[in-house]
Amino acid sequence: MKHIRWPLAGFILTLSCLIIAIADPFNTPPIFVEPQGAYIQAFTESPFELDIEVEDIDNDVLKVTAHNLPEWLTFDPYLVQLYGNPERADKGEYVITIKADDGRVVRTKMISLDVKYGHSVKQHLDEAFSGLYKEETTNLLGASAAIITPDGALHTSTQGRANPWNNEPVSPNHRYRVASVSKLFTSALILRLVEEGRLQLDDKLYDHLPVDGIPFSKEVTIRQLLSHTAGVIDHLNHPSFYRGNWKYRTWKPSDIHYFAARRRARFKPGEGYAYSNTGFYLLGELIEKITEKPLAEAYKEYIFDPLGLKQTLYDDFSTRRNKIDSLAENARAYEYHQSAVGAAGAIVSTPSDIARFGHALYTGKLVSSASLLEMIRDIGNSLGGDHYGLGMRLWDDNGVIHMGHTGALMGYRAILMYLPEYEVTIALATNDRHYKWYGLVNGLMMEMAEYYR
Repeated sequence: MKHIRWPLAGFILTLSCLIIAIADPFNTPPIFVEPQGAYIQAFTESPFELDIEVEDIDNDVLKVTAHNLPEWLTFDPYLVQLYGNPERADKGEYVITIKADDGRVVRTKMISLDVKYGHSVKQHLDEAFSGLYKEETTNLLGASAAIITPDGALHTSTQGRANPWNNEPVSPNHRYRVASVSKLFTSALILRLVEEGRLQLDDKLYDHLPVDGIPFSKEVTIRQLLSHTAGVIDHLNHPSFYRGNWKYRTWKPSDIHYFAARRRARFKPGEGYAYSNTGFYLLGELIEKITEKPLAEAYKEYIFDPLGLKQTLYDDFSTRRNKIDSLAENARAYEYHQSAVGAAGAIVSTPSDIARFGHALYTGKLVSSASLLEMIRDIGNSLGGDHYGLGMRLWDDNGVIHMGHTGALMGYRAILMYLPEYEVTIALATNDRHYKWYGLVNGLMMEMAEYYR
């Protein structure tokens, strides 16, 4: 074998076999005809076939092979065809290599195969919610879910019973006490007032709403109340609050003030983080003072009516004898009067309306982008506490960033989540307690994130 060496642009090129280096002038390599594009889609639970068409104008006998095939995909060399039936677990992207060999030249084509779910968002929601409800939350009384997709479409799914006394099934129109999810409504309303120039986040609460007796009351700012960094006591999570005739009385703001005034601050304002329903109760009073309207009317004017939340209300009226229409009940549904809760958690709604609210909030239809940036700034964690902004919880579970709020009150549980990477809003509510509630919540979140990946 002869070796030939000669200089080329400062390099030495060595050819071990001159015959291999020179193209055969009498041979035309194989030509791939199909697929025209390099990107192909398949759908789960649906048969998939793809013909690989290759031409050889010299009429050479071609050997066509396929490489890097997933387990569910098969290549038939006689029909020159890929075929298979992907399952849900096979969702994802694959790169398939096809080689055509005419005996002298091997041509290669790369195919990107994207396997997507072969059913609708609604079908996926129903299947996932039903499965998780049975697997994660056995014997949970009832639960309801709603999602809003990136294109703004609303889908709902329900499981279980609307009350413990009969077999009435949960419907999408059943309402729930959404508890602390109300804090997002309160925060959004405060930011709207800031946008109108009626107050500023770093204003002292006392300058707008003089409340004497509460520790550091003249120093606490609106921002600190919204972020739970004001050091104010939490009356709803304090055992001393539930004494006497608490199940049958109504509360005035002065009652809440008196309770907070008798207890020390948890820390000086701005020096720590501690969740406080009392702080949000005070913000409700602030809204009433600034707008010169009852809180129920302020919510209605700024949020409920503009967003068309027809099944959402602020509960400052219900009792055992004066019940809420369409409320999914439990044994504690009217345990005590919501005058004790106020802006911290007295909103009643459906998951559909909660999802509509979240979608509007996170897509710029309720507050400005500047206000939303203020709301999602992680103040709580910067002071050693939870990941919390202004009336908003911030999460990063299983690699999925999301934000919103949780709620727990009188046996009810609720949550609102927005997944910015997927532009999906999810709301869930239940009229029961279950130790694996968050298995249902996080499971559904991951299922919907997976659907849009």
